[in-house]
Amino acid sequence: MIIAGKFLIPRPGEVLPQGAVAIEDGRVVAVGTKDEVVRSHPSRSHVDYGDALITPGFVNYHCHLELEFCRGRVDYRGDFVEWLQRIRNLKHDLMVLPGYFPEQSVREVLASGTTTLLDHYTLEMDFDAIRAAGLRYFGFRELFDFNNHNPDLRRLREATVYSFAIHSPYTASAEIAQAAQRIASEQNTAISMHLSEMHQEIAFIDRTDPAIVDLLRRAGAYDESWQGKGVSPVRYFHDLGVLTPGSYCVHLNYALPGDVELLKGDGITHVYCPRSHAYFGHPLHPLMEYQAAGIASCLGTDSYGSNDDLSILSEARKMWEEFPALTAERVFSMFTNGGLAPLRKENELGQLAPGFLADVGVWAEPQGESFDELVRWLVTRERTLATLREGSVVHET
Repeated sequence: MIIAGKFLIPRPGEVLPQGAVAIEDGRVVAVGTKDEVVRSHPSRSHVDYGDALITPGFVNYHCHLELEFCRGRVDYRGDFVEWLQRIRNLKHDLMVLPGYFPEQSVREVLASGTTTLLDHYTLEMDFDAIRAAGLRYFGFRELFDFNNHNPDLRRLREATVYSFAIHSPYTASAEIAQAAQRIASEQNTAISMHLSEMHQEIAFIDRTDPAIVDLLRRAGAYDESWQGKGVSPVRYFHDLGVLTPGSYCVHLNYALPGDVELLKGDGITHVYCPRSHAYFGHPLHPLMEYQAAGIASCLGTDSYGSNDDLSILSEARKMWEEFPALTAERVFSMFTNGGLAPLRKENELGQLAPGFLADVGVWAEPQGESFDELVRWLVTRERTLATLREGSVVHET
């Protein structure tokens, strides 16, 4: 099959007018102008979308699909820990149980051009249904147990569909965090974690915080022997050996003295959720400090607990409003190939090139001609004309 359009963006920084991509067995076999690709593959059927922009399928580097039940039900009242407790209470009240399929969220993600999603989850959802809908799903089971100092490694190894998410430094014990990192390293998988997300977390790791103590006590998970470490959350996880090139560090809303150097040295990948950051009223994100240090950054949508939708393009638009100095190439990379290193998928996802998986987004009636113009238009879009995963249509308008 050949897919063609008025413009094709095969990778960050490059535009092909009248571009086309040839697909065989779910992978890209050729990319070029429509005339070149049709001439070199004359026997293939082709779909010419006409006045359309063809892009790689997008990657959402952080989400919580299971929090679909929060949509329109949770508001933020100025206290993050209180907000978190209300989500836990709502989950209990609504009896969100294993086997749950967040169908609306999955459909919305695919419609917005995302084909690959990295997800934090706490319960066994209907993973088969998620995959059958067409989404490439990397599930990171969230680990808590702040008072568990002797984790069962055998049970942990069997407890996830892909890998682990250390929920945070204030909800997972040092031993749980280290065990998760050890297993991810053994299995050659990425690991994810919320880190340096809020002031209360910083205070708790430094000395203590009464709101977090109360949260943990309500869950029966507080360690009465806990003593603050007198360091930042980043330093704390660094000292535990949790931060590695296989680590996704989500949020990093606060960079304390010395944090940037540690993050750079550990080779982590940072995941920025711009609209969630704004929702909680944090000050200007230190993204440009991370960029200046050469730390890889990518984008995530977080959840319906702090967002109105799960569109990665809406995140890119919000980020560009906050940081207009970012280049179009940098912005585009942050929802395509910019964060793939921990997954070890740099040679399969995030661009359209021979040998790569044929994940494609088709966008109607593009405005502009240059890469910069097209990306600035793209981040204002809501839905694709068509989304394909490995050459198969998973959404069509």
